[in-house]
This record gives sequence, C-alpha cells and structure tokens, in this order.
Amino acid sequence: MDASGNKWKAIWNSKEFVETADNTNEFERFCELKKANGFDVAVGDEQSYFRSFYDEWLRFFGEITKHIGDSIKSVYEVGCGSGVNLYMFKNRLPLVKCGGCDYSVPMIKSAVSLTGGEDFKCCGADEITLTPRYDVVMAESVFQYFDSIDYAEKVLRNMIQKSAKLTYLGEIHNKEFEEELMDFRRKTITDYEERYRGLKKLFLSKEWIMNIASEYDKTVVFTGVDNPEYLNGKYEFNCYIVDKNDIRGMGKCKH
Repeated sequence: MDASGNKWKAIWNSKEFVETADNTNEFERFCELKKANGFDVAVGDEQSYFRSFYDEWLRFFGEITKHIGDSIKSVYEVGCGSGVNLYMFKNRLPLVKCGGCDYSVPMIKSAVSLTGGEDFKCCGADEITLTPRYDVVMAESVFQYFDSIDYAEKVLRNMIQKSAKLTYLGEIHNKEFEEELMDFRRKTITDYEERYRGLKKLFLSKEWIMNIASEYDKTVVFTGVDNPEYLNGKYEFNCYIVDKNDIRGMGKCKH
C-alpha cells in the first residue's frame, strides 16, 4: 500500500460508530449511516440531499431483484462502512445472511450491530476470502480509494469468484472523465489541493472491467449514477457483473 492508501486508511479509522435510537425510522437511520460513511458534507437542503441517495438505493435494489428476484439469501460488501447497504437489504429480506469487510473497527462494529452477521472482518479489500460464497458481492464508492490498478484487479477478481449470482460495483470513477472530474473538484471544493494533498483517486475504464469479467465467462451491465444531488455522479458509473446466459431483466443495455 502506498502513502495515499495509508492516508485514506487513517481517515476511515478515525470515524466513530454512532448508535442510532431504536425508534429511528428507516430513512432517518439511512441518513445517519450515510453520514458516518463520509457523506456528511454541508448542503443547503439536507433532507433533499439524503432523500436522493435513499431513492437511488431503492432503484439499485430494484435492478438487482429484476435480475435475480427475491431469491437473495446472502450479501457480502467490500468496504461495508457503517453497514448502511446491508441494513437496507436486511429490512427487505429479513433472513438474508450478511457479511463484509472494512478498514475501520468502529464501522465494522456498526455493521455487525445492524445486521447480526458473523462474517465481518476488519481488513483490506484484497484480503477477502473466496469462501464462503454469497449470492451478491458488492462494493459501493470504494474502488476510487484503492492505491493502484493492480490492487483493484485483485479485489475485483476475488469479488467475482466469491459471488454466486451477481457482483456489483457502484460509483466507479470513469477513466474517460478523469480530467473533467478533477477540474470540477478543484473548482468546487475550497482549498482542494491542500485538503486532498497526497490523497489520490483511482479511475477505471469500462473496458478494463469487461475484460476481467469475460475471463470468468461473465458479462457486464453498466448504468449511470442517477442522483441529481451527487455532483460527482455524472463522472461515474455502476456495473452489474453476471453470467452471460443470465442477462435477462436488467432494465439497462449492456455496453
């Protein structure tokens, strides 16, 4: 791991687990968990900001269930953070088995508390084991923090092999728009160069993902990041990696 990776790791380890009240409704808890994951930026209308992420998650769940239905028995998340995604799955599929990994001890504690899962580990994304396998193996807003393309490749290959039905990568920084996104961030974030000194972002191409997926006889469905409140979204993409003979019902065209 290079210096940038170590700095990102230190940032995630500084996060604190904030336990929400038992009477908190799903949306309120979703907001608190997203904040714990680093989505705690100052915005004009916080309710609208988090509502857009909540609605986006519902669309994401719809895309997955259109493909593999409600037969999802297990979900594993690489870089699970506070456990917000697993929490949302658990609310809809109470019997689903949850597991995950994250750099941050407090975040792992949060995810375990929310899901009751036992297969959680505080470790790097490249340290996940190939067994047990899970129906869905996912990583959201994680790959951009990896310090090299080689590291990202190892993680992606492990995720594909660990998945029994579907692998999902969310909010991948699109290599095609690398310069545009960096220019945008410099213009819109005060003291960007000082604040993010030594903190690199990793950009990936769709072709790179497709080439790796094809080695496992998989195909990839790409979707845009459909969230008007998330300004980085227009420079990113999501992808669903599935068996080539099981592409029906995904709702978006494959690229």
